[in-house]
Amino acid sequence: MIRYGLAGTMAALSTLLLVSCGSVDRPAGADATTTAENTGAEVPLVSLDAPDVARWTTVNDPVMGGRSTSKVAYADGGLVFSGTISLENNGGFASARSPEDPDIGRKAASATSIRVRAVGDGKTYVLRVGAAGQPWSYIQRFPTETGVQRTYELPVAAFQPVGMRMDPAPQAPATLDPSSITQVSVYILDKQQGPFAITITGIDATH
Repeated sequence: MIRYGLAGTMAALSTLLLVSCGSVDRPAGADATTTAENTGAEVPLVSLDAPDVARWTTVNDPVMGGRSTSKVAYADGGLVFSGTISLENNGGFASARSPEDPDIGRKAASATSIRVRAVGDGKTYVLRVGAAGQPWSYIQRFPTETGVQRTYELPVAAFQPVGMRMDPAPQAPATLDPSSITQVSVYILDKQQGPFAITITGIDATH
């Protein structure tokens, strides 16, 4: 009986040893959750403090005969872009534009996406980025939720080239070069008639 007890003990020890060795041979980190892909460094492209917001300008459809209105102001920790879109006289757009700044491109160089942090009103807005002296720019839309603070991830590869009137720009490079950006703008268009308001608290490049 003792022999059988010793044999059983040895068998159990051998099994434990095999299990232990098997756990050592597993790939390192096999059970770990990887989050590195979601922790890209953010670099602010523009300052949205009160003195800097005061330097933004608006350009609306009255330049082409329309009757839309808009304004920018500093409130709630960021830039508030608001106004009313009118479809009269073939109008229908308003925009808020940052000052021209070549340093934006330096900050955005090699970025994989641009993040917009904002509280919207349920309407769809457009982020437009461009380079001084070029007849084209690049746009990407982002739909908002009423009263909800969200971060909108806009991949660089998804920006589309457009001309001065938001028409296709086949002569432009098909892909946006972030290092060429000298200005960022926020537009509302797409015949979204009526009052609008969006509060933007950050526009950052993600690397």
